[in-house]
Amino acid sequence: MLTPGRVVGVQNGRAQAAVAILISATAALWFAWGVDWGEVVAVLADIRLGWVALAASILLGEFAIRALRWKVLLRPLGTNTKVSDLFAAQVIGAVVNIFLPLRAGEVAKPVVASRRTGHPLAAVVATAVMERVYDLFGMVSVLVLMAVVLAPDAGVGASMENRELVENLKLYGGLFGLFALACMAIFFALATRERAARHVFALIVSIAPKPVQDQFLSLFDGFVAGLGNARDRKGLAQAGLLSIWMWLDGALAIWCLFQAFGMALPFGAACFVAVAIALTVALPQAPGFIGVFHIAIEKTMVLWGQPVTSSKGFAIIFWTVSFLPVAAVGLLALWREGMSLASFSSTARGEDD
Repeated sequence: MLTPGRVVGVQNGRAQAAVAILISATAALWFAWGVDWGEVVAVLADIRLGWVALAASILLGEFAIRALRWKVLLRPLGTNTKVSDLFAAQVIGAVVNIFLPLRAGEVAKPVVASRRTGHPLAAVVATAVMERVYDLFGMVSVLVLMAVVLAPDAGVGASMENRELVENLKLYGGLFGLFALACMAIFFALATRERAARHVFALIVSIAPKPVQDQFLSLFDGFVAGLGNARDRKGLAQAGLLSIWMWLDGALAIWCLFQAFGMALPFGAACFVAVAIALTVALPQAPGFIGVFHIAIEKTMVLWGQPVTSSKGFAIIFWTVSFLPVAAVGLLALWREGMSLASFSSTARGEDD
């Protein structure tokens, strides 16, 4: 029986899903409106499929790098973890995000990892949070690399506009850098000052009944345990390097697609596209990231001086290599796990288990 609170939660979840679908549908119509699709098809007919296949392989390999980094983050928990188990959790999380709304894959991923590794769910969730911190670090590193390698005359278009573009990229790259450093400092301080942080947290939850206090403190202990990598300098360096490698991997895949389309754009432009799409997929949208993803890529490519038809074709192929291979592998992993998308559909609807 649904309580009033659960009813409100379900209604909110459905409302959020409806808004996300509306945003994606609007973006998809915008992307498709007023375009000579015959010209787009002609552009797609001329692409070099070898480069497309290489880009797809690189993007799928990114999940292996994520799994390896997650293994490093889980190491302080004291049990050896298989990369293959974490790879399965990563691709299952990705496929749930593709097919279900409200990023339900962010719940699926730690659930599968906890089930596979035997680690407490709270500790695994904490390392999933640390993944986001390291992702931010990797993204900033790519922005810095872009600012370093991007010449003022990169791309096409008016030189003044191009100089302004590069200067803006450097400015916002610096702002992202400061934000990332602040986030990482907070998380690392929480891990390295566990006793003081726990005392403050205990004071905050002391207003709750004793059973609730104990539950929250248990969650806190598991969360801080998952942040143990912050006390492991070797692990800290390894996770940081793997994050940079992962983001460069994504930029390399985009550069390969530049070659597939015969676009004379520098690697710095690929770094910019990688960051732009990472910010885009964080926006509310329908399952499959259809619409918003395509508009963002199209406008980014136009910004770099590419024709609209080529930009639309690029967006379609980039979406294809980004999601279809991992969807296939993720569905296979989900089946081998003995689970289905329905296992996480209640989360996507905003319902409790």
